[in-house]
Amino acid sequence: MEPEKYSNVNSKKVLKPAEYSKVKASENLFERAAVTQTEKAYVLLEEMIVTGELPPGSQWSENVLSERLGIGRSPTRDALQKLAFQRLVHIAPRQGIFISEIDYQGQLKIIQSRREIEKLIVAQAALYATEQERAEMSKLIAELEKLKIQRDMQKYMRVHFNLTKAVGNAARNIYAAEFYAMLQTLARRFLYFHQDRYPSLGKICDLHINQLNAIINGAPDAAREAAVLRNDYAEERTRNIVMELIASSDVTFSVSSRKS
Repeated sequence: MEPEKYSNVNSKKVLKPAEYSKVKASENLFERAAVTQTEKAYVLLEEMIVTGELPPGSQWSENVLSERLGIGRSPTRDALQKLAFQRLVHIAPRQGIFISEIDYQGQLKIIQSRREIEKLIVAQAALYATEQERAEMSKLIAELEKLKIQRDMQKYMRVHFNLTKAVGNAARNIYAAEFYAMLQTLARRFLYFHQDRYPSLGKICDLHINQLNAIINGAPDAAREAAVLRNDYAEERTRNIVMELIASSDVTFSVSSRKS
């Protein structure tokens, strides 16, 4: 049985099997605190998928991933189940773990969905965040300010992970926060794979900073407005990237997927 395909795109870039063996677990993750072994496994695997250390379309066994992480099979399995929910992997019985392809046609739908859930999340966070949570957001703003000056995409990925978690927790709505985290992860991977279109992180960081400041100041309306502006920018950039890829024939869309 063929694994379920999450992408409607046929990419011309094919990964060589020999390259799979070069993948190593990330080290020294930037303040991505993990309390349990399952959370630690999730944090490591999520970053490895987002940054392409586990390449799209590649196939792995649970045992190999467990050994690579240096974490037991049970927490690794639990982490993979969460990643499957987030559409980053497909778990095929007796076949292994397949890293999902990037769904190019779905990127605009991801942003469309995130636009609405983010307005709820940030407004709730502005109302319910504790003083400690607001202080943590201030620290994230300081990191974003540094990234405006010294571009470091991998560090931005980690800050983005942290701010997603911080804002989601502050919203006091676990259902919305989990859905939001999934959309953020999918958008983050797309951005990382096309980081060459972002020579500067200044605009992106400013949009995050405005949003975080609104939350810190307890201003839900301003937070919602900041979310709209951030997603407007993300949608524009994403559409431009996808159209460029279509024009250059780097990706193609199936007829059936256009009808969906």
